[in-house]
Amino acid sequence: MSDLSKITLQKIPPQPLMGLNMSKVTIDERNTINIYVDGVKLQVDPEDNLLAGVLSNKLNLPYFCWHPSMGSIGACRQCAVTIFDDESQTRGRIAMACMTPVTDGMYIGLGDEYSTVFREQVISAMMTNHPHDCPVCAEGGECHLQDMTVMTGHSVRDYKGDKRTFENQDLGPYIGHEMNRCITCYRCVRYYKDYAGGTDFGVFGSRNKVCFGRQQDGVLESEFSGNLVEVCPTGVFTDKPFSAHYARKWDLQSAPSICQGCSVGCNISIGERYGSVRRIVNRYNDSINGYFLCDRGRFGFGYINSDDRLTACKGIKFSGESPSVKDIHISLAKYKAEKFIAIGSSRASLETNTALKQLLGADNFCAGLTQTQMLMLQLHQKLIKQHHCVDIDAIEQADFVLILGEDVTQTAPRIALALRQSVRNAGLAIADRLRIPRWQDEAVRTAAGKTLSPLFIAQVSQSKLDDVAQEINYSNADDIALITQAINAKLTAPDADINYLEPQQKHFVASATKALQQAQNPLIVSGHSLANVQILQQCLALAENHQGKFGFAIMPSSVNSLGLASLIDQQTLSLEQVITQLQGEQETSLIIAENELSNLTNEGQQQLLSSAATIIALEHSQSVVCAHADVILPVACFAESQGLVVNYTGSVQCFYSALNAKLPILPSWRYIQMLDGILGQGKLADCGDNLNDFRTSLSQLESHFPDTFKFLAEQFLLKTARQTHRSSGRTAMTANQSVHEAKTTLDDNSPFNFSMEGGRANNSSAMPFTWAPGWNSNQSISKYQEFVGGKLSKSPAIVQIFDPNNEQDLSIQAAINSEVKSSDDELKVYPAKHIFANDYLGIKTSEFKLTKPIPFIELTPNDADKYKLVQSSHACIVIAGEEFTVQVKINAAHAKYCATLFLNEQVLRQFDYSSIIIKPAISEKIHAFDKQLHEQIEQINQAKQQQLRRLKQQDQFIPIRLMAGGLDDG
Repeated sequence: MSDLSKITLQKIPPQPLMGLNMSKVTIDERNTINIYVDGVKLQVDPEDNLLAGVLSNKLNLPYFCWHPSMGSIGACRQCAVTIFDDESQTRGRIAMACMTPVTDGMYIGLGDEYSTVFREQVISAMMTNHPHDCPVCAEGGECHLQDMTVMTGHSVRDYKGDKRTFENQDLGPYIGHEMNRCITCYRCVRYYKDYAGGTDFGVFGSRNKVCFGRQQDGVLESEFSGNLVEVCPTGVFTDKPFSAHYARKWDLQSAPSICQGCSVGCNISIGERYGSVRRIVNRYNDSINGYFLCDRGRFGFGYINSDDRLTACKGIKFSGESPSVKDIHISLAKYKAEKFIAIGSSRASLETNTALKQLLGADNFCAGLTQTQMLMLQLHQKLIKQHHCVDIDAIEQADFVLILGEDVTQTAPRIALALRQSVRNAGLAIADRLRIPRWQDEAVRTAAGKTLSPLFIAQVSQSKLDDVAQEINYSNADDIALITQAINAKLTAPDADINYLEPQQKHFVASATKALQQAQNPLIVSGHSLANVQILQQCLALAENHQGKFGFAIMPSSVNSLGLASLIDQQTLSLEQVITQLQGEQETSLIIAENELSNLTNEGQQQLLSSAATIIALEHSQSVVCAHADVILPVACFAESQGLVVNYTGSVQCFYSALNAKLPILPSWRYIQMLDGILGQGKLADCGDNLNDFRTSLSQLESHFPDTFKFLAEQFLLKTARQTHRSSGRTAMTANQSVHEAKTTLDDNSPFNFSMEGGRANNSSAMPFTWAPGWNSNQSISKYQEFVGGKLSKSPAIVQIFDPNNEQDLSIQAAINSEVKSSDDELKVYPAKHIFANDYLGIKTSEFKLTKPIPFIELTPNDADKYKLVQSSHACIVIAGEEFTVQVKINAAHAKYCATLFLNEQVLRQFDYSSIIIKPAISEKIHAFDKQLHEQIEQINQAKQQQLRRLKQQDQFIPIRLMAGGLDDG
């Protein structure tokens, strides 16, 4: 270790800056000041600290505790620089860049010997206790600590004594824990508690033995626990599912994609190896998800590798070892005379749904939705087109938030995380008045105290945002619509009569209206989860009566709900209308694409499936539809295909394939194109085999199909490599199948190559992974931002699906009663939402099965007394003759005359709660319930291990494809 006392302090002459690329600096000069780093003038934002200013200029300066979204606390002392009074001074003083404001004309020494040795000594001190386990560490090759160690020049460990050791904790099935690797940067606890609002994680210990984790072993409760893996600069917190089927980070083949878990549309990067998806990580997008991703998006890809995957055709006779296009035509020709209806899906891509509509014509197209769901989507569409729907960056700037009936912590968690940041704005204003820089995180939080911006919540049951809410009203869905109507009335006429509300509801309306009138950036948040048309109708009325006053964030149910909404017109069939047609005199058949019919009750599913003459299913995972299908065509999931989806703001985004699936698995649109030549109208057969040509044809056939030129433009540039330049094993991966090296799969549909050849990751606006020289971790993203925490230098294409000038889009299929009627006192039951159990695909992930709720019913104490239920007991629920045993939760923070009910089966189908029977469960039922629960856990763990063994065996036989095309392309 070097000795600072022996160093001669001197001002070093100007020299080339480490890693500087001046062409990347795009900070607006009107908002910058000048500083001098090692004698070179640079421009920085006066609101930044010195570290952010240096990194924004693409210099290399080591750091650990600082994070662009969380500010500075000066814990690690790694970002030391030398500050000089002027250019002539030869002796300076050490300062921490993350804690130092920038001033115009300041002189900084970054490459001088004094600060260089100081930074190396900090690393050396950290290494006295850090284990020598880089070769076996799951973070190896993508470790920020490794990068910073190399950057400081530290290479020899002089310390020979004993190392500090810890006992690791079991933090559940998602996060691994290895405390011996900790460098005490405090990033994890600041993120988990201060930023994400978690309460079951903290820092324990004293002096030189500090531990970060839970008070005791247990599953981390936050919906954002997975971000600990990316926030931690070392390998303390690791991705446990990835570690179970591990591959070195540099060997992963990656592709930019869009999260399929909800309608937010977070940007993700999928990593695969040997033909199976290994992990999903956050992909930075400043206006959608920033640096963070929820656990549903990070861990919810289990169905891709699941044993439930469909890998073979059903109802198709092969002429060879695998089906050909000719086999498809011959086998399906017998259905040519039948009348077909096509059913789409809100989880299928825009290309798939549009092709389905063109396959049989608009009058034979069903969106796969009920009449109520279609009405809600059309109201949502109208709200987007006529008013302002905001992105996550704007949500964080809101100074007033009103949530109406949507528990976004469970249905759109990334929105909830943004809302948690928005309530800090009142505290930030206090810090601004005290002239405390916003990056001074601890000082800002101290100055703010418990001051929060107003957040008002009207909902059925308790949520995880209640702790930061100013006022909460627990009401049923109809009453929430009444509350919205009353707020609208009070804003229009302060003396408006709202006596139809109860006293608590009146107080809520009065408080919310007063706070709203004082707000500069008010935001209304709602969604589709309560399936209440009147709430959206009242939101629309609020927007129309107060033009430009509010921002809106309305959350539909699925990743491509609004893409599907763009195809709905007067001719589009609802599921109810399809059932009516199927039960008519004329025999009718179905083509169902990626829809498990979970929008119907069990009775509705049976009516639809049993009444169809023939069912052709395009699906990638087993479902009730597949069990009844005459023909199954196995289609690619989102990790194996390319397509467009539309998020809650109406923004069109493109996802790309990380791997090519083994034939006969194909993207849905390719199978639909084949079906068009046999059963369709012939509009798609000549659209070309290339996806870009197919999209062009769809835009000519469907007026609402978006212009994809922005996505196509990048393909005329140098294609980007999906693999890193360090990827290994290419010549040996398939050696057990053939000694001849397989040709790299050609991909004419995307701007990416299935190889390590091609442009660097930043060649495309949609980067498959992040890497920069000297920066192997995700912190390298700063090299590709206009400034740290800002937009990417190459921003992703932005395309809006809805044209505000197209009046034809604004038609609503059926008249909606604008008058809201007060509800009666009969018990109303609503399905409980949970991040891990909201959809049919997510629940196929083993980890989600283990951490989803145990079936329960939740109600108020008075309602529980009515049904003779007590806390922690069990209830017997009877719905349409089906009997379920559930646990009982009694909670005063709940709407009266309401119950929220969670059943395992609710992701598979809807329930008609109108005739529900609730009664205490008898002891035999309770015993059977507990026994079944333990058996299910054991079965899930066994299936998890069996799947892992299958995947590891499958690694030995990698699918070889020469062309990413159709059945006849190899």
